Amino acid sequence: MKKIVFTFSFIMIISFVVIAANFESEVLSNYGEYVRTFNNYISIVEETGKLNVQPTNKIDRIVYTIVNELEPVAYYRWIRMRSFQIPSGAVGNFQKFDMQYISKNLYERYKTKDPVENLALSAFLVYVVDDLYRQNVGPTDFPKSPTFAESVFSFANTVSKDAAALTKAYIQKSVGATGSVIGDYTYTNVDLKKLLMSSLSKSYNGTIPKDLSSAIEKFKLKIPAVRKVEIPDDLTNLVFDSLDQKEINAAIEKFKTRMSKTMDNTARTVKLFISTGQSTSVAVDRAMSSMVSSLQIQELLAANGVKSDVSRKINNRVLNLESKLANQSKTPSSLLIWRWLIYALLLLFFVFYKARLIKYVMLSILTFESLVILFGIDPMLSRFDSTIYGFLVVMVAFLSIISWFGILKSKKILFTLSSTAVMALFISLLFVPLYSNIPSTRMSKNDNFLGSTYMKIYESEIYGQNGILTYRLNGISSDLTALRLDPYNFVTQTLSSYLSALKREKVYRKIINYPAALRIDIDRNSPYLGYSNLSTQINMMKIVRDRSDSLLSDIRNHLNELSNEESAFSNTIDGIYRLAAPTLRTAIVKHIDDRIRTSNLKEISNTINGIVKKADMIPEKAPNVFFFQTKDGSKLFILVSLLLISITFFGKNWIYRFVSSIITVVGSFMLLMPRAIEIFVEYGFPTYSHVLQKGEGPNVIMIWIVAIVSLFVTFEALYTRFLGKKQFEKEEGKV
Repeated sequence: MKKIVFTFSFIMIISFVVIAANFESEVLSNYGEYVRTFNNYISIVEETGKLNVQPTNKIDRIVYTIVNELEPVAYYRWIRMRSFQIPSGAVGNFQKFDMQYISKNLYERYKTKDPVENLALSAFLVYVVDDLYRQNVGPTDFPKSPTFAESVFSFANTVSKDAAALTKAYIQKSVGATGSVIGDYTYTNVDLKKLLMSSLSKSYNGTIPKDLSSAIEKFKLKIPAVRKVEIPDDLTNLVFDSLDQKEINAAIEKFKTRMSKTMDNTARTVKLFISTGQSTSVAVDRAMSSMVSSLQIQELLAANGVKSDVSRKINNRVLNLESKLANQSKTPSSLLIWRWLIYALLLLFFVFYKARLIKYVMLSILTFESLVILFGIDPMLSRFDSTIYGFLVVMVAFLSIISWFGILKSKKILFTLSSTAVMALFISLLFVPLYSNIPSTRMSKNDNFLGSTYMKIYESEIYGQNGILTYRLNGISSDLTALRLDPYNFVTQTLSSYLSALKREKVYRKIINYPAALRIDIDRNSPYLGYSNLSTQINMMKIVRDRSDSLLSDIRNHLNELSNEESAFSNTIDGIYRLAAPTLRTAIVKHIDDRIRTSNLKEISNTINGIVKKADMIPEKAPNVFFFQTKDGSKLFILVSLLLISITFFGKNWIYRFVSSIITVVGSFMLLMPRAIEIFVEYGFPTYSHVLQKGEGPNVIMIWIVAIVSLFVTFEALYTRFLGKKQFEKEEGKV
């Protein structure tokens, strides 16, 4: 017997391990497939600007759709950031729109009825968000994601509900319900009549009347049959794994305790019925029928007690799974990330121990970093590197300008010209676009965006309930209301108060209504108007005058505010129309017309319509793309920054600017023949990839200017080197 028990226990343990492994392996397998497919598709988009693949399975189709949706997301953010700015006072009116919001939106659309699949999908969306933030997925990233938290809650809730339903079935079997239940759990029988007899014994001080006990024995309990527990096949084993025998036992004991209390009430009811003259059999029948009706409630309450334990087990398992998910998708850090530490250690070592070699170390660092920028990294998408370079650019912009004033005093004309040219080039790259108004990136050409949900979000942000134009129109409407309210208050409060004072003094008689005017009839002979009361009259008139002056001041202020609001409305709609497709312009006009018809804005409808018509004259354009917004453009911008450093900080050594200028020339020529561009939109959002059409290209003139200036610096560096060598040989000959 012991051998059989041991064998059964061993089989159960092994099956539980297999079940756990199956659950984890399914999530990990699906998650890994999601990640691999996503990375593959993103690589295709970055190289070609579009996703020309044919999905072959369910995961491929979901990832394909998600990757395709990242393009309108990026385009939306690109257009949104360059069309209008949310005023500070309206920040609270706008929904926070970030990748977590998008992730939640995607999850709601692509989740299935299988909670295990949903868990893998939500985990994958955590990876997508972290990938867009250019960071590895960590175990703590999963619980911080609202999408993943929702899927875990739904998963745990589904399993715990099924476990509670199964527990309830075993409780029903314990009281004698017919029907079968799934699983191999055992249960103890609960004798309801015995519980009632125990309660009656307490009620009758240990001695139950024979006729009463006989009536209870004869009463036939009508226990409802066990309702079939329908658990999805993919969750059945997981429910068995999460629900222990001890929890079934505890639930039955809890049910027994609750029923004991119910039987105490039933016993008191039986005794009450008998005391009112009812027969024993009728009293038992009525009381027991009432008890049976509450039986299902007690079963449900007792069964629900297992939910918390089951949910805790599921959450613990998911917690362990999070580490495995993070490890599975973790990408090894590039060794290049350690170069900054190596630079710092080299500089410290040579500063303190080999100071005379420091210039060669700096030259090596400058050269190596230039090559890393050119061929090793993408500075636009590397979070750490972009932070370093951002600080570098600010430092260069400040210190180099200070150093440049010292260079102007130099008598070396070529060096002064080259340094001035590089300084001008550095400043120009901040403001001169690399791509100007690319025709195929205009909104009217982007059908994918126009038909997406993100176009609806953009429209809502423009003229929805909390839209920017709605906000501007509300400001105008508020000022118009104030302009109407000021004279109203003056008449109803100030003038009415003055007339009321005249009436109290019995000066006022009546108002005479002439066809074209109103006249106030007063008693000219009233003592109130006499000389002795002149000070009171003057005080009353001063009050009217002060309030009139205040009214005029308020009106002027509101007129100024109205003018400012109209100007802000004009600037906002100009910025939107500059990038708006004709269909969007039509929708905006309709919204404004509807708003004018239903508000006091019709008082200045001509002004508003004039602003809109003026904006409609602006031709549709695409946002400009600056050097620091593309991969190769940002590389060239940083190379120019390093070239500026080599001139301003290391101007005495020709080799610095010679090396930097040569590498900058190479970087400039890399921009001349682009096939597809990847535009950096905003940190945490996808980049916008675009295949350049025929006739579309970069700012060739600016690129050639970069190359020419760099070549001029190369020439100046070589000239300085050979001139210095010639002077050295001449001096040596004299010696």
